[in-house]
Amino acid sequence: MATTTDDLTAVELPRIGTLTQRQQRGQDCVWCGITLAAGTVTDLGPRRYRRADWVTYWFPRACKKHPRGEQ
Repeated sequence: MATTTDDLTAVELPRIGTLTQRQQRGQDCVWCGITLAAGTVTDLGPRRYRRADWVTYWFPRACKKHPRGEQ
């Protein structure tokens, strides 16, 4: 089960353009790139992404080793 905490949306993430597609989709940790499995995930909250006139959201996730950012 994923963990969600409102203050995690304040965590500064790497730029989305530097992440792999798997990291952008929440399949891999945004910090170390490890493949995430059920029970080992921290949801970092939805993030708004804007490019020109197009706006969408992405849903980054991290492993339990990096719940508040790269360490």
